[in-house]
Amino acid sequence: MIEPLKFESPDFSEVFETFENMYVEELTTMMIDKLFEEKTLSIPGIENEILEFAGRTNYKIRLKRPNKNVWSIPLQDIRDSIKKVLREGKLLPVEGKPTAADEKNKNHNLPLNWLLHILPEDEYRKRSFVGNIVQHPTLGEGEMLRITDSGNIEVKFAARTAMLKPNFIQLKLK
Repeated sequence: MIEPLKFESPDFSEVFETFENMYVEELTTMMIDKLFEEKTLSIPGIENEILEFAGRTNYKIRLKRPNKNVWSIPLQDIRDSIKKVLREGKLLPVEGKPTAADEKNKNHNLPLNWLLHILPEDEYRKRSFVGNIVQHPTLGEGEMLRITDSGNIEVKFAARTAMLKPNFIQLKLK
């Protein structure tokens, strides 16, 4: 949840775009810095599984599993995945080892999911709008549960849960 004191305006549409872009870049930079710093990372939740940082270009990050796979992941895919985590408010669980189909198709979902887990979940949570309190003219005060890919916001009010367009709510400034 983002601290309400940081909001310059109660207009959600205006604040959301600014903060989301800023936090996606910030988390991407943190992730790349951690990769440069540590070079090898153990995968949380999976024993004896290691990812090695194999380099970065302007557009991609290369990861490899020793004697197994090499993945080239576009930075835009990383940014999109971080954006999705911020909108959902939580990381997806680590799914486990890749199947033969994953290895054959060079599926980016698994290494991307692993890559997202190199940062603690708290880093995502404190940069997410999920959990912030919003105000609606007729439904009253509610808590944001998630933001969909289309930009709609799921809000839990005292009486019910509703899916709303961003211009129908205002952020509550404390």
